[in-house]
Amino acid sequence: MSHKLIRKDVAPVYDRIVANFLQNQNGSFFLVTNDEIFVRTMRGALRTMGLNYDSLSVAHVSSDIWKKCRDLLEERSQVVMFIESKINGRSNVFDFKSLKDSFGNRLKIICITPEVSEEHVSFIAENDVDSIIVKPISINNIIQKIAFAIKPSNIFQTEVENIKILIEKKEYDQAQLKIDILLEEKPSSSICMILKGDIARKNGDIKNAEIYYKEAVKESRLNLKPLQKLADLYEEIEESKEYIKYLLLMDKISPLNHKRKINIGEQYSKTGEDEKAKKFYSDAVNIVRSQANDMLASTLMDIGVKLREVNPEQSILFMNQALETKGADMTREDLWMVIEMGVSLRKKGDWKGAVQTYQQALNVIPNEAGLHYNMGMAYAQGKEHYKAVCEFEKAIAASSDILQESPLIPFNIGMVYFQMNRLQEVERFMKAALKCDPNFERAKTILGKIGSKAE
Repeated sequence: MSHKLIRKDVAPVYDRIVANFLQNQNGSFFLVTNDEIFVRTMRGALRTMGLNYDSLSVAHVSSDIWKKCRDLLEERSQVVMFIESKINGRSNVFDFKSLKDSFGNRLKIICITPEVSEEHVSFIAENDVDSIIVKPISINNIIQKIAFAIKPSNIFQTEVENIKILIEKKEYDQAQLKIDILLEEKPSSSICMILKGDIARKNGDIKNAEIYYKEAVKESRLNLKPLQKLADLYEEIEESKEYIKYLLLMDKISPLNHKRKINIGEQYSKTGEDEKAKKFYSDAVNIVRSQANDMLASTLMDIGVKLREVNPEQSILFMNQALETKGADMTREDLWMVIEMGVSLRKKGDWKGAVQTYQQALNVIPNEAGLHYNMGMAYAQGKEHYKAVCEFEKAIAASSDILQESPLIPFNIGMVYFQMNRLQEVERFMKAALKCDPNFERAKTILGKIGSKAE
C-alpha cells in the first residue's frame, strides 16, 4: 500500500477538515497502541495544525477499549479510534464489528498495521474498518487519512451515509427514492445494490434481495461485503450449497479468518464430506495456533522489557526466547520485539550484538526502514560512523517518510554526520527535524553550532 505525498495546495483542505472536526464538531481521537513513534507522529500532526492534545487519548492495551469509548462518547459527539491490528500478540481485528455494533456511526475505526501482505489487509478490510494505515506514515498522510475517514470525499458518499441512516430508522421508501437518484448517476453501483438488497431483505423479499446482492458482487468482485451479504442471506434461508459457495469465495480472498474456516468445515461435516471438513478445521487450528505463538512470544518479550533495568542478563535471555519463538514466522508486526532486543543490547554496550539482531531480522524482512535506522544507531554507538550513515541512507531509500515520524530520527542521523564534520548533511537533517517539530530546541542548537563553524 503506497503513500502519495499531498500537494501543498491540497494539504490545508485536509487540515481544515480535521481541525473543524476537533474544534467545532466536538470530535476526539483515541489511540490504542504501544508504538510511541506513532503516538509522537499523531501529536506532531496536531501541532502542525496548531492544535493541542486535549482531544487525544491513548491506551496501551486493548482490554478496556469499550469502557474508554463509552466514556469518551459521553463527552464527545464522535470518536476516531486508531487501533493496532495486533497488541501483545493478540489480534484486535475481530473486535471491530462488535465495536461498530455497540457505537454505530459515532465511532470511526482506523486500523494501524505494519504488515502489507494482501491477505492481511483483506482480513482487516472485511471487519468493518473505516480505514487502514500501514506504518510508517508521515504527518501529512496521517492528516489525509483522518480527513477521509471523518468526512466522505464527495456528495455521492455523503448520500450513501444518509441512506444508511434512513434504513436504520426503517424509513425504507425515502431511502429507496434516494438510492434511485444515486443510480442515475452511477448505474449498477455496488453499494447502491447492497442497500437495495438490505431494504428488500428487511421487507422479507428474499428473491429481490438475492438479485440485488448478486448484482453488487458482479460490480465489485473482490469486495467482501456483497459476498458476506449473500452468505448471510443463504444461511438465513438454509440454502446450504449456496452458503458454502460464498464462504469459499470469501476464504479465497481473505484466508486468515479462522472463524469462517470453522463455518466451512461445519457445512462439509453436515454433508458428510469429512475429509474436506477436516482440512478446514485443521487450517483454523493452525491460524489460532499461530496467534497463540504470537502471544507467547509477546509475553516473553514483555518480561524481558520489565527486567531490562532490574536484571539485564536475564532480560536478554527472555528476549532471545521471544525471538526464537517467532523464528522464520516473523512479520512486520513483530518488529517491535527486534527493536526492544536491540535497545537492551545497546544499553548493555553490546552494539555488535544489536547489529547482528537487526541483520537477522532483515534476512526475514528485507529493506525495512526501521531496521536499517536502528542498525545505523548501533554502528554509531560503536563509532563506526561510515557504516552508520550507509544504513541511514538505506533506511531513507526504503521509506523517506521515516524522517517525518519523529524529530528524533533526523536529529540522531544529523548528529552522526556532525561527528564526521559533514556540515552540509548536518544542516539537512536538523532542518528535517525542525520541519517535523518547529520547536525542537536541540536541532536549533546544532544549527547554531554549525553556523559558527562555517563562519
